[in-house]
Amino acid sequence: MRCNSCWRELEGRAVSTTCGHLLCTEDANKILNNDAACPICDQVLSKSLMKPVEINPNDEWINMAMAGISPQILMKSAYRSVMFFIGQRELEMQYKMNRIVAQCRQKCESMQEKFTEKLEQLHTAYQKMAKRCQMMEQEIESLSKDKQELQENFSEKARQKRKLDEMYDQAALCE
Repeated sequence: MRCNSCWRELEGRAVSTTCGHLLCTEDANKILNNDAACPICDQVLSKSLMKPVEINPNDEWINMAMAGISPQILMKSAYRSVMFFIGQRELEMQYKMNRIVAQCRQKCESMQEKFTEKLEQLHTAYQKMAKRCQMMEQEIESLSKDKQELQENFSEKARQKRKLDEMYDQAALCE
């Protein structure tokens, strides 16, 4: 059994509340000293609504407690004890599930942060690549213009050379 407030394993004595919860003596004293409520169901608790119990009573205590009690009352008591025990197990399972859910949420948030960070890095890299591509396209356009000018200049020089060659050939014939 565990304390329904701090969830430490209970040993020796504990305190049972009329609202059906089990507390370690430290947490029960905190509640009594602060006029507080049950940490599970918020029922206002007083000393009269809290009873000390033995977690693992010895056989002598069990024999003394059960002496002279009719079988009907023993069965009723056993039924209530089993139901209390089941309720405690359900609370413990709920506590564990809440912890697991909290851990999963924390992991999901962490993964979401990492995902967002990576997405931002990819977006930044994409923008850099897009800028680089744009600059390369401008450079290609500029080089294409330069190539066209060079081709035009080359064509003009080739035409001028042909004219000079023709003039040279005519001058050579005239001599």
